[in-house]
Formats: sequence, structure tokens, C-alpha cells
Amino acid sequence: MILKEFKLATELSQKIVDGLMEGYREYLEVRREKSRSMKVSGAYAWVKGNHIDDQVATACEEYGVESKLAKAGLTWQYLQFQHQDEKILFIVKNARYFNREQVSRGKDATGNLNNTKMLYMEELIKINSSIDFLNINTVETNDSIQLQLFEESFLSDEDNFEIGKIEPNFDRFYIVTYEIDENQLISKISLFMPNPIDNRAYLIDDLTQYINPTNSVFIDEELKEVLSTSAEVINNYDAFKFDIGISQESREKES
Repeated sequence: MILKEFKLATELSQKIVDGLMEGYREYLEVRREKSRSMKVSGAYAWVKGNHIDDQVATACEEYGVESKLAKAGLTWQYLQFQHQDEKILFIVKNARYFNREQVSRGKDATGNLNNTKMLYMEELIKINSSIDFLNINTVETNDSIQLQLFEESFLSDEDNFEIGKIEPNFDRFYIVTYEIDENQLISKISLFMPNPIDNRAYLIDDLTQYINPTNSVFIDEELKEVLSTSAEVINNYDAFKFDIGISQESREKES
């Protein structure tokens, strides 16, 4: 079900998609260049999210969207996109790590539910506390009980304080997701609004319609080979939450 009344302005939706596609194109060219100039370059699979966030920020500036650097964990940074006048905040995520049934947990690279909840995501979802989701057909679950058992991902007290200051400033929080198909092309872009009551995300709009010949990406045989190397598969397998991160288990071993 699509909640049409919460759609973003057409101009903003187009700019988000333009930036996302340009960021992916930029990332692909970096992968190509590094594969040519370096003997090992698989770690560059980790920077996809940074390139996409950066270009979305650039594309959306003209619409009045400000980007703010934020933390998703101990080391991983991402951008929050904020429009003060419309009081909206959105982030961009790889659909591979997005779980619309339990947003604050997401998925690992194998498609399984993460063992830890993402505290930053849980806090951002609270922005939608005043949204009326009652008219949506929902399935009764015991998620509220299960969520109490999840272990929190680590953030410092300072990071938690910064997240806590965000909620009163915005009325709506969105998650833009992008899917990459077996041909390494972005095949789908979606706009979701998560509900803090049931921890589920509801589809607001299909932004795939804004992919057009001017922003589409072409992948030749050289790029396909680069992206299908064993190093690419291993690095994607290790990815956590966004396109990279450190799992709770790894943090405990390091400490």
C-alpha cells in the first residue's frame, strides 16, 4: 500500500534520484580506476554509500535540503538530509541491508535479521510519532516484546545526545532505498516511512519512475568483471547496516 498523501514534492524526488544515480556512477568509475591502478582494490566496495550520499547532498542543495554528517556506529558515518521549511528528514540506504518489517534492526549481507538493533535508527523513527498510521492494514505481531531483548549498537553519549536533539525539529522521517540487481544496475528506488509503533516501514512512493536516460548508468564488461570478483563478494558479505560497519561481535573481540 502506498501512502500518497506523504509523497515528497516531484522536484525533490527527481533530485534525490539524480543524485543517487550520479553517486553510483561516480563509485563505479572509482572502482574501475582503482582496479586498473592497484593490485588489490576490493576494499573500494565499501565506499559506495559515501559516493551516493555525497551526490544526493549536492543534487538536493538547490531544493533547500541541508546535509548533516552523522554516525551510525563506532566508525561508520552517513549523511542525514534535512529540509527545515518542510520539516522533513531522510536518509539513503542500500535495500540489501534494509528490513521493512523490523526497521531498527535491518539485515546483514546474507539477508538475515541483524542480532543488534541500530540505536540511531530507532531514535530517527521517533520523528514519525505524530503520523497517523491507523488507516493502514497491519499484522499484529509481538515485535514490541522482542525489541526489548535486542542488544543496542554502540554510540557515545555525545552521539546519543545529538540524535536526541533531532526529533523535535522535524515532522516526518523517510528512508530512501535503492536495489542493485544481478547486472549491477540500480533497478529500484523506493521511499519508505517507518512507524515507531510497530517498527515497520510503509511504502510512500516508487521513485524508480525518476530514473531516465539522462541519469541512467551503463555498465560495460570491464566493470561487470570488477564488480563480480571474489573480493567484491567477500567485502559485501562483511558489510553491516549501510555499506560497511563493524559488527558487535567484532567489537567485542577487538576490545
